[in-house]
Amino acid sequence: MRLASLVKPLLRVNIKSRTHVVQNYATSASEVEEIAFDTKDYVDFKKQLRQQNIYNKDGHTCLQLECRLCECNNKNTNKRETQPAKTNAAIQLRSVLHGPLAYINKRTGAFLCPSCDVKASLSQALAAYETQKYLAITKEQYTSRFPNLISVTPEACEVLGLRGLKESQLNGIGAHLEPEQQLLVFPLHNAANKVVGEKVLNLNNRSEQTYQGSISSGLLIHGAQNKNKAVLVSNLQDFIVLATQPLETHCIICLPYALQLLPQESLPALERFKELVFWLHCDSSSWDAARSLAQKMDEKRCLLIRPTETEPAPHLALRKRLNLRHILAKATPVRHKSITTFNALRNEILSELQNIEKVNGVKWKRFPVLNKLLKGHRKGELTILTGPTGCGKTTFASEYSLDLALQGVSTLWGSFEIRNTRLAATLLRQFVGYPLDDKLHEFDHWAKEFERMPLYFMTFHGQHPLKPVLEAIQHAQYVHDISHVIIDNLQFMMGVSSFRGDKFWEQDSIIAAFRDFATKHNVHVTLVMHPRKERIEDELTTSSVFGTAKATQEADNVLIIQDKRLTSVRGKKYLQIAKNRYSGDLGIMPLDFDKEALSYASSAHRLRSQKAVPK
Repeated sequence: MRLASLVKPLLRVNIKSRTHVVQNYATSASEVEEIAFDTKDYVDFKKQLRQQNIYNKDGHTCLQLECRLCECNNKNTNKRETQPAKTNAAIQLRSVLHGPLAYINKRTGAFLCPSCDVKASLSQALAAYETQKYLAITKEQYTSRFPNLISVTPEACEVLGLRGLKESQLNGIGAHLEPEQQLLVFPLHNAANKVVGEKVLNLNNRSEQTYQGSISSGLLIHGAQNKNKAVLVSNLQDFIVLATQPLETHCIICLPYALQLLPQESLPALERFKELVFWLHCDSSSWDAARSLAQKMDEKRCLLIRPTETEPAPHLALRKRLNLRHILAKATPVRHKSITTFNALRNEILSELQNIEKVNGVKWKRFPVLNKLLKGHRKGELTILTGPTGCGKTTFASEYSLDLALQGVSTLWGSFEIRNTRLAATLLRQFVGYPLDDKLHEFDHWAKEFERMPLYFMTFHGQHPLKPVLEAIQHAQYVHDISHVIIDNLQFMMGVSSFRGDKFWEQDSIIAAFRDFATKHNVHVTLVMHPRKERIEDELTTSSVFGTAKATQEADNVLIIQDKRLTSVRGKKYLQIAKNRYSGDLGIMPLDFDKEALSYASSAHRLRSQKAVPK
């Protein structure tokens, strides 16, 4: 029963946020339940605003309006203006409002009020505005984890190694020093300018961590309130460099969790900016992440400094004595209406050539043969995994995804055939390396470690139509920045749609939808599929995948588990890479199963990665 707590029940769209720790960030700000978005509620809500003469404004990602959901904001109800003058400026908008500014996310429908810490569903907000009743809320006041902060010292400033940096500049941008642990601490603010967390830079090893409350999520912003342009960076070193430079036209913003996650609670703080410039590291993985985040922030206002050696990250540009203003002036739009010339693609091609290893994708640590053949795990691709019944497709897929999740690849599991509790138990056992049945005293330790990984689970089980599944996946990609989706298996989405026609046509439509999603949202999709019924002695091929040829035509990678143990005493089981669109390399990877660890990883890797038993 205790293991079931790892698989948390999910709401209408089957996704629930939780504490999220990966690599260099510590906790997610969004632990409250996410909300399904009903467009009818949105239309009804806007009608209600018009009926009550409540002024509202469409922003880039949110609808902005006056918050009337908590009692403290309604004391001056009778004094409110019934017909405030219309204006486009955020500052003037605030001047005609008597209550704080609230936001409705136009993609998820989440109602957010940074001033009074209200987060509600759109239907809850609609009911509250209709009845003019207040929502019962729990106030959350963030308390610093570092009570003994002091001003930055010259010694701490010197440790950073940034040319020309003075302690007065660090103090001026809000930095404080924790002297015992040698930490630089920066406050994170939400859209109401409330401190909701802290971002910390360890001066000893340059690692970063983020601490935030359970409801809000803030940003580190330096610059005047009247600026409508901003530069977005992914780490504190780059933030310090740009914030201490005389860039009069732009605010400087440090993302809370680098490029791994941008909670929707952070978006209201970006609403006032008409232009957002991503200035990231010189690698294509950063470029990919920037384009994904730009979709969340509204691509039309986003620009990108293309990552090349002549336009590196800010702290590297300072070290090379490059002109930061000139680099900033070279920012180009993330989205192009059309690309028709080589010149438009030139910087992208140069970036790939200069960072070919990173372009190849995330490398597996448990499966070095996959790195040799597939080169890596890349966003925007479609992988099909097939094999005979009982060959271990789900067990392999779980370890395949676990390997990537350990390296920060946010993964959403859609397990239609196996319940989430059993799937999570398999993942946990592969993570630990041995069964916990007779070592229950270790469970809490390993469960806590396992929860740090960016793994999410859909609660669909059995047959389900495509539409709600895709809606859940799109919600997860937007809210949790998912970069890998696994569907096990595709046949469970067939036969339950409103279409009662040819089953092969239905499967082709499902595959086309996942192909389109992978390309449009830059997410890697792995589909587990059953093969056609073949003679047991025959090897499976790409033509053995159930259905028409569309599945293998659309796929970038086709992986087949061949199980020769069924036809030969000395037969082996191996993974065959039957299609590889990226590099064209084909081959096989032996699959030697360790029953104790439920692992297909090599014995050498299992010895290297064996985890210490907690005391």
